[in-house]
Amino acid sequence: MEKEAMMINRKEFLLAMEENNRKDVLLSMCERAEQAINESSNEGMAAELLQIVDEMYLREQERLENESHVHITFSPSNEGSLKVALSKCGKRMESRVMHWDDFYAYGPIWKLHTEEGIVLREQWLMERFNNQLFLVFKNRENRLNLIMERLAQIPDHHRIYLWGGDNTHDQVAVRLVLYALRGKPNDIHILNVTREYQKVVQKYQPDLEPRSIGHVPFNALIDIVSRFETAEPISRKTRDDLVDDWIRLSHTTDTLRIWKNGDIVGLEENAFDEDILEAVRSLQNSGDENNVQDGYVKAGRIAAELIDRNIFDSDSYFQYRIWHLVSTGQLQFKGIPYAMYLYNVKIRE
Repeated sequence: MEKEAMMINRKEFLLAMEENNRKDVLLSMCERAEQAINESSNEGMAAELLQIVDEMYLREQERLENESHVHITFSPSNEGSLKVALSKCGKRMESRVMHWDDFYAYGPIWKLHTEEGIVLREQWLMERFNNQLFLVFKNRENRLNLIMERLAQIPDHHRIYLWGGDNTHDQVAVRLVLYALRGKPNDIHILNVTREYQKVVQKYQPDLEPRSIGHVPFNALIDIVSRFETAEPISRKTRDDLVDDWIRLSHTTDTLRIWKNGDIVGLEENAFDEDILEAVRSLQNSGDENNVQDGYVKAGRIAAELIDRNIFDSDSYFQYRIWHLVSTGQLQFKGIPYAMYLYNVKIRE
Protein backbone atom coordinates (compact mmCIF):
# COMPACT_ATOMS: atom_id res chain seq x y z
CA MET A 1 0.00 0.00 0.00
CA GLU A 2 2.85 2.36 0.89
CA LYS A 3 4.60 1.66 -2.44
CA GLU A 4 1.39 2.30 -4.35
CA ALA A 5 0.89 5.63 -2.54
CA MET A 6 4.48 6.61 -3.28
CA MET A 7 3.96 5.90 -6.99
CA ILE A 8 0.87 8.09 -7.03
CA ASN A 9 2.73 10.87 -5.20
CA ARG A 10 5.58 10.69 -7.72
CA LYS A 11 3.17 11.07 -10.61
CA GLU A 12 1.36 13.98 -8.96
CA PHE A 13 4.70 15.61 -8.16
CA LEU A 14 5.95 15.31 -11.75
CA LEU A 15 2.69 16.72 -13.14
CA ALA A 16 2.83 19.70 -10.77
CA MET A 17 6.53 20.35 -11.34
CA GLU A 18 7.69 23.33 -13.37
CA GLU A 19 8.61 22.47 -16.96
CA ASN A 20 12.35 23.15 -16.57
CA ASN A 21 12.61 20.94 -13.47
CA ARG A 22 10.70 18.17 -15.21
CA LYS A 23 13.21 18.32 -18.06
CA ASP A 24 16.08 18.02 -15.55
CA VAL A 25 14.54 14.85 -14.11
CA LEU A 26 14.09 13.32 -17.57
CA LEU A 27 17.65 14.21 -18.57
CA SER A 28 19.00 12.60 -15.40
CA MET A 29 16.99 9.46 -16.11
CA CYS A 30 18.28 9.30 -19.68
CA GLU A 31 21.87 9.72 -18.51
CA ARG A 32 21.46 6.94 -15.95
CA ALA A 33 19.84 4.63 -18.51
CA GLU A 34 22.68 5.26 -21.00
CA GLN A 35 25.21 4.56 -18.29
CA ALA A 36 23.52 1.23 -17.51
CA ILE A 37 23.55 0.28 -21.21
CA ASN A 38 27.24 1.17 -21.54
CA GLU A 39 28.01 -0.95 -18.48
CA SER A 40 26.00 -3.84 -19.97
CA SER A 41 23.99 -4.06 -16.80
CA ASN A 42 20.53 -2.90 -15.80
CA GLU A 43 20.42 -4.44 -12.35
CA GLY A 44 18.73 -2.01 -10.01
CA MET A 45 18.32 0.62 -12.73
CA ALA A 46 14.57 0.98 -12.19
CA ALA A 47 15.12 1.68 -8.50
CA GLU A 48 17.80 4.23 -9.31
CA LEU A 49 15.57 6.01 -11.82
CA LEU A 50 12.81 6.31 -9.24
CA GLN A 51 15.39 7.52 -6.73
CA ILE A 52 16.11 10.47 -9.03
CA VAL A 53 12.47 11.54 -8.71
CA ASP A 54 12.52 10.95 -4.95
CA GLU A 55 15.63 13.09 -4.52
CA MET A 56 14.09 15.88 -6.57
CA TYR A 57 10.95 15.59 -4.43
CA LEU A 58 12.95 15.95 -1.21
CA ARG A 59 14.83 18.97 -2.58
CA GLU A 60 11.53 20.53 -3.57
CA GLN A 61 10.09 19.94 -0.09
CA GLU A 62 13.17 21.56 1.44
CA ARG A 63 12.77 24.54 -0.88
CA LEU A 64 9.09 24.88 0.03
CA GLU A 65 9.96 24.88 3.74
CA ASN A 66 12.32 27.81 3.16
CA GLU A 67 9.89 29.65 0.88
CA SER A 68 8.42 32.86 2.24
CA HIS A 69 7.56 34.93 -0.85
CA VAL A 70 5.37 34.32 -3.88
CA HIS A 71 6.01 36.53 -6.90
CA ILE A 72 3.40 36.70 -9.65
CA THR A 73 4.11 38.00 -13.14
CA PHE A 74 1.86 38.11 -16.15
CA SER A 75 3.91 36.58 -18.98
CA PRO A 76 6.41 33.72 -19.32
CA SER A 77 9.20 36.08 -20.41
CA ASN A 78 8.62 38.35 -17.40
CA GLU A 79 8.72 35.28 -15.16
CA GLY A 80 12.13 34.34 -16.60
CA SER A 81 13.53 37.85 -16.13
CA LEU A 82 12.28 37.99 -12.55
CA LYS A 83 13.74 34.58 -11.68
CA VAL A 84 17.16 35.62 -12.97
CA ALA A 85 16.97 38.95 -11.11
CA LEU A 86 15.98 37.18 -7.86
CA SER A 87 18.94 34.81 -8.31
CA LYS A 88 21.30 37.75 -8.80
CA CYS A 89 19.96 39.22 -5.55
CA GLY A 90 20.34 35.96 -3.63
CA LYS A 91 16.58 35.67 -3.10
CA ARG A 92 15.66 32.87 -5.50
CA MET A 93 15.52 29.94 -3.05
CA GLU A 94 13.02 31.63 -0.76
CA SER A 95 10.83 32.83 -3.63
CA ARG A 96 8.25 31.02 -5.72
CA VAL A 97 7.55 32.68 -9.09
CA MET A 98 4.25 32.18 -10.91
CA HIS A 99 3.14 33.49 -14.29
CA TRP A 100 0.15 33.97 -16.55
CA ASP A 101 0.29 32.89 -20.19
CA ASP A 102 -2.42 35.05 -21.73
CA PHE A 103 -2.92 38.64 -22.89
CA TYR A 104 -5.93 40.46 -21.49
CA ALA A 105 -5.72 43.59 -23.66
CA TYR A 106 -7.94 41.76 -26.14
CA GLY A 107 -10.50 38.98 -26.03
CA PRO A 108 -13.51 38.58 -23.71
CA ILE A 109 -12.93 38.81 -19.96
CA TRP A 110 -16.62 38.47 -19.12
CA LYS A 111 -16.90 36.24 -16.00
CA LEU A 112 -13.33 35.10 -16.62
CA HIS A 113 -13.04 33.86 -13.03
CA THR A 114 -15.60 31.17 -13.90
CA GLU A 115 -15.42 28.12 -16.18
CA GLU A 116 -18.10 29.68 -18.39
CA GLY A 117 -15.98 32.78 -18.90
CA ILE A 118 -12.78 30.79 -19.53
CA VAL A 119 -14.48 28.69 -22.22
CA LEU A 120 -15.99 31.79 -23.86
CA ARG A 121 -12.54 33.41 -24.05
CA GLU A 122 -10.88 30.27 -25.42
CA GLN A 123 -13.53 29.93 -28.13
CA TRP A 124 -13.26 33.60 -29.13
CA LEU A 125 -9.48 33.36 -29.44
CA MET A 126 -9.57 30.07 -31.38
CA GLU A 127 -11.97 31.59 -33.89
CA ARG A 128 -9.58 34.47 -34.61
CA PHE A 129 -5.99 33.31 -34.07
CA ASN A 130 -4.66 30.37 -36.07
CA ASN A 131 -2.31 29.05 -33.38
CA GLN A 132 -4.68 29.33 -30.43
CA LEU A 133 -5.90 25.72 -30.43
CA PHE A 134 -2.29 24.54 -30.25
CA LEU A 135 -1.57 26.99 -27.41
CA VAL A 136 -4.60 25.85 -25.42
CA PHE A 137 -3.36 22.24 -25.46
CA LYS A 138 0.30 23.17 -25.01
CA ASN A 139 -0.42 25.33 -21.97
CA ARG A 140 -3.21 23.32 -20.39
CA GLU A 141 -1.26 23.08 -17.11
CA ASN A 142 -1.41 26.90 -16.99
CA ARG A 143 -5.13 27.13 -17.75
CA LEU A 144 -6.71 29.89 -15.70
CA ASN A 145 -8.81 27.59 -13.50
CA LEU A 146 -5.62 25.77 -12.41
CA ILE A 147 -3.81 29.04 -11.73
CA MET A 148 -6.74 30.15 -9.57
CA GLU A 149 -6.42 26.90 -7.61
CA ARG A 150 -2.69 27.50 -7.09
CA LEU A 151 -3.41 31.00 -5.83
CA ALA A 152 -5.90 29.62 -3.31
CA GLN A 153 -3.25 27.15 -2.07
CA ILE A 154 -0.62 29.79 -1.25
CA PRO A 155 0.17 29.43 2.47
CA ASP A 156 -1.36 32.21 4.57
CA HIS A 157 2.01 33.34 5.97
CA HIS A 158 3.62 33.95 2.56
CA ARG A 159 3.97 37.49 1.28
CA ILE A 160 2.60 37.92 -2.24
CA TYR A 161 4.18 40.30 -4.76
CA LEU A 162 2.39 41.26 -7.98
CA TRP A 163 4.78 42.52 -10.67
CA GLY A 164 3.37 44.60 -13.50
CA GLY A 165 3.41 47.98 -15.15
CA ASP A 166 1.27 50.66 -16.70
CA ASN A 167 -0.17 48.50 -19.46
CA THR A 168 -3.62 47.06 -20.05
CA HIS A 169 -2.81 43.37 -19.67
CA ASP A 170 -0.97 43.72 -16.34
CA GLN A 171 -3.63 46.00 -14.90
CA VAL A 172 -6.46 43.62 -15.80
CA ALA A 173 -4.46 40.67 -14.44
CA VAL A 174 -3.69 42.45 -11.13
CA ARG A 175 -7.41 42.95 -10.56
CA LEU A 176 -8.20 39.32 -11.42
CA VAL A 177 -5.49 38.04 -9.04
CA LEU A 178 -6.77 40.20 -6.20
CA TYR A 179 -10.28 38.87 -6.82
CA ALA A 180 -8.90 35.30 -6.58
CA LEU A 181 -7.06 36.19 -3.36
CA ARG A 182 -9.90 38.22 -1.83
CA GLY A 183 -10.47 35.86 1.08
CA LYS A 184 -6.83 35.29 1.99
CA PRO A 185 -5.07 37.06 4.89
CA ASN A 186 -1.65 37.36 3.18
CA ASP A 187 0.14 40.67 2.85
CA ILE A 188 -0.06 41.63 -0.84
CA HIS A 189 2.38 44.03 -2.48
CA ILE A 190 2.00 45.59 -5.93
CA LEU A 191 5.32 46.45 -7.59
CA ASN A 192 4.59 48.61 -10.62
CA VAL A 193 7.84 48.72 -12.60
CA THR A 194 6.75 51.87 -14.45
CA ARG A 195 6.80 53.68 -11.10
CA GLU A 196 9.60 51.72 -9.48
CA TYR A 197 11.90 52.58 -12.38
CA GLN A 198 11.52 56.28 -11.58
CA LYS A 199 13.26 55.65 -8.24
CA VAL A 200 16.43 54.47 -10.01
CA VAL A 201 16.04 56.28 -13.34
CA GLN A 202 19.07 58.59 -12.95
CA LYS A 203 21.41 55.59 -12.84
CA TYR A 204 20.14 54.17 -16.15
CA GLN A 205 18.10 55.72 -19.00
CA PRO A 206 16.37 58.94 -17.81
CA ASP A 207 14.19 59.23 -20.92
CA LEU A 208 12.79 55.68 -20.60
CA GLU A 209 9.31 54.99 -19.24
CA PRO A 210 8.97 51.18 -19.15
CA ARG A 211 5.43 49.84 -19.41
CA SER A 212 6.35 46.29 -18.36
CA ILE A 213 9.17 44.22 -16.86
CA GLY A 214 10.41 43.44 -20.37
CA HIS A 215 11.04 47.13 -21.05
CA VAL A 216 13.25 47.63 -17.97
CA PRO A 217 17.04 47.49 -18.52
CA PHE A 218 18.21 44.33 -16.80
CA ASN A 219 20.61 46.03 -14.37
CA ALA A 220 17.81 48.38 -13.38
CA LEU A 221 15.50 45.40 -12.84
CA ILE A 222 18.06 43.83 -10.51
CA ASP A 223 18.21 47.15 -8.66
CA ILE A 224 14.42 47.23 -8.32
CA VAL A 225 14.14 43.56 -7.33
CA SER A 226 16.89 43.88 -4.71
CA ARG A 227 14.63 46.12 -2.61
CA PHE A 228 11.30 44.31 -3.06
CA GLU A 229 11.13 43.37 0.64
CA THR A 230 10.97 47.06 1.61
CA ALA A 231 7.71 47.57 -0.30
CA GLU A 232 4.66 48.26 1.86
CA PRO A 233 1.64 45.97 1.46
CA ILE A 234 -1.38 47.55 -0.15
CA SER A 235 -4.16 48.64 2.18
CA ARG A 236 -7.40 46.79 2.67
CA LYS A 237 -9.24 49.65 0.94
CA THR A 238 -6.96 49.40 -2.12
CA ARG A 239 -7.52 45.65 -2.25
CA ASP A 240 -11.28 46.06 -2.00
CA ASP A 241 -11.33 48.81 -4.64
CA LEU A 242 -9.35 46.68 -7.11
CA VAL A 243 -11.55 43.64 -6.43
CA ASP A 244 -14.62 45.80 -7.08
CA ASP A 245 -12.99 46.98 -10.32
CA TRP A 246 -12.53 43.36 -11.39
CA ILE A 247 -16.19 42.64 -10.68
CA ARG A 248 -17.06 45.63 -12.88
CA LEU A 249 -14.73 44.44 -15.66
CA SER A 250 -16.07 40.90 -15.46
CA HIS A 251 -19.51 42.17 -16.42
CA THR A 252 -18.29 43.96 -19.56
CA THR A 253 -18.53 42.49 -23.03
CA ASP A 254 -15.74 44.50 -24.69
CA THR A 255 -13.19 42.45 -26.63
CA LEU A 256 -10.53 45.18 -26.85
CA ARG A 257 -9.22 47.48 -24.15
CA ILE A 258 -6.48 50.01 -23.45
CA TRP A 259 -4.89 51.59 -20.38
CA LYS A 260 -5.63 55.32 -20.51
CA ASN A 261 -5.17 57.95 -17.78
CA GLY A 262 -5.03 55.29 -15.08
CA ASP A 263 -8.14 53.42 -16.21
CA ILE A 264 -8.95 50.33 -18.26
CA VAL A 265 -11.03 51.57 -21.19
CA GLY A 266 -13.05 49.24 -23.43
CA LEU A 267 -13.03 49.73 -27.22
CA GLU A 268 -14.82 48.33 -30.24
CA GLU A 269 -13.08 45.36 -31.84
CA ASN A 270 -12.35 47.41 -34.98
CA ALA A 271 -10.96 50.44 -33.12
CA PHE A 272 -7.52 50.23 -34.76
CA ASP A 273 -8.63 49.43 -38.33
CA GLU A 274 -8.23 53.02 -39.53
CA ASP A 275 -4.77 53.20 -37.93
CA ILE A 276 -3.80 50.05 -39.84
CA LEU A 277 -5.09 51.45 -43.15
CA GLU A 278 -3.35 54.78 -42.53
CA ALA A 279 -0.07 52.99 -41.77
CA VAL A 280 -0.34 50.95 -44.98
CA ARG A 281 -0.97 54.13 -47.05
CA SER A 282 1.92 55.94 -45.38
CA LEU A 283 4.36 53.07 -45.90
CA GLN A 284 3.24 52.55 -49.51
CA ASN A 285 4.22 56.17 -50.20
CA SER A 286 7.38 56.14 -48.09
CA GLY A 287 9.81 54.96 -50.75
CA ASP A 288 11.12 52.34 -48.31
CA GLU A 289 12.45 49.72 -50.74
CA ASN A 290 13.35 47.32 -47.92
CA ASN A 291 9.75 47.01 -46.78
CA VAL A 292 7.71 47.93 -49.85
CA GLN A 293 7.78 46.05 -53.17
CA ASP A 294 5.40 46.72 -56.07
CA GLY A 295 3.22 48.71 -53.70
CA TYR A 296 2.89 45.83 -51.23
CA VAL A 297 4.04 46.49 -47.65
CA LYS A 298 5.52 43.81 -45.42
CA ALA A 299 2.89 42.94 -42.81
CA GLY A 300 5.47 42.80 -40.02
CA ARG A 301 6.56 46.36 -40.83
CA ILE A 302 2.97 47.58 -40.45
CA ALA A 303 2.68 46.02 -37.00
CA ALA A 304 6.08 47.44 -35.96
CA GLU A 305 5.01 50.91 -37.10
CA LEU A 306 1.83 50.79 -35.03
CA ILE A 307 3.59 49.44 -31.94
CA ASP A 308 6.29 52.14 -32.26
CA ARG A 309 3.52 54.74 -32.35
CA ASN A 310 2.05 53.25 -29.12
CA ILE A 311 -1.25 52.47 -30.86
CA PHE A 312 -1.37 49.00 -29.30
CA ASP A 313 1.19 46.50 -28.08
CA SER A 314 0.29 43.30 -29.90
CA ASP A 315 1.40 42.21 -33.36
CA SER A 316 -0.97 39.21 -33.06
CA TYR A 317 -3.98 41.49 -32.78
CA PHE A 318 -2.80 43.61 -35.69
CA GLN A 319 -2.41 40.47 -37.77
CA TYR A 320 -5.98 39.43 -36.93
CA ARG A 321 -7.31 42.84 -37.99
CA ILE A 322 -5.18 42.90 -41.17
CA TRP A 323 -6.80 39.63 -42.26
CA HIS A 324 -10.21 41.04 -41.40
CA LEU A 325 -9.46 44.02 -43.67
CA VAL A 326 -8.35 41.61 -46.41
CA SER A 327 -11.55 39.57 -46.04
CA THR A 328 -13.71 42.72 -46.28
CA GLY A 329 -11.94 43.89 -49.44
CA GLN A 330 -10.13 46.91 -47.99
CA LEU A 331 -6.68 45.34 -48.33
CA GLN A 332 -5.25 42.86 -50.79
CA PHE A 333 -2.31 40.57 -50.14
CA LYS A 334 0.27 38.39 -51.79
CA GLY A 335 2.39 35.70 -50.22
CA ILE A 336 1.63 32.88 -47.80
CA PRO A 337 -1.25 33.69 -45.42
CA TYR A 338 0.39 32.58 -42.20
CA ALA A 339 3.22 34.30 -40.28
CA MET A 340 3.58 38.04 -40.84
CA TYR A 341 6.99 37.75 -42.49
CA LEU A 342 5.47 35.57 -45.24
CA TYR A 343 3.04 38.03 -46.79
CA ASN A 344 2.62 41.66 -47.85
CA VAL A 345 -0.49 43.84 -48.17
CA LYS A 346 -1.59 47.03 -49.90
CA ILE A 347 -4.69 49.20 -50.15
CA ARG A 348 -7.09 47.59 -52.60
CA GLU A 349 -7.22 49.60 -55.79
